[in-house]
Amino acid sequence: MAIKYLDNDGLLYLWGLIKAQVSNAAATKVDKESGKVLSSNDYTDDEKSKLGNVAAGAQVNKIETIKVNGVVQDIKTKEVDITVPTDNASLANGAGYQKAAEVQAAINEALSGITGIDFQIVSALPATGVKGTIYLMAHSHGTGDSYDEYIWLPTSSKFEKIGNTDIDLSGYLKKTDMVAITNAEIDTITA
Repeated sequence: MAIKYLDNDGLLYLWGLIKAQVSNAAATKVDKESGKVLSSNDYTDDEKSKLGNVAAGAQVNKIETIKVNGVVQDIKTKEVDITVPTDNASLANGAGYQKAAEVQAAINEALSGITGIDFQIVSALPATGVKGTIYLMAHSHGTGDSYDEYIWLPTSSKFEKIGNTDIDLSGYLKKTDMVAITNAEIDTITA
């Protein structure tokens, strides 16, 4: 079954329907009268008196206490100043996180000595690998997908699977699967 989409002609038609609906709604709207509201619950003298007796600056939901990690913070003139760490070193659990320079150094180390990439087709992964080599192991995933790819990670002394050539495009739409929605279908939707 084809997937429907709204093309330029359909958009123009839909826009015309929207403008007509807005025009019809504007013709039947009720104008506002001074001192009145469009509700059966008009603002009463009792409600006005009640609100008039509320003290200036009153807050029914005032927070009485603020704690940070269980420690009560002082409230001064409706203001609380909570110090928030701006870097990992200031955090109690910040130790061990890598800084940008450390990450870059690790990347540089991992790439050091690689002057190019080599591919080797193997029937089984060797006990250890060589940096810069992608090992291709045969498998039976299907047509056009003959290998799983692995690289050697020297720092952890193990192979890492970096992918395979499985590609499934069956869920993607093709242009031929799509047809423009008709004006009659727009009428049905907007009715």
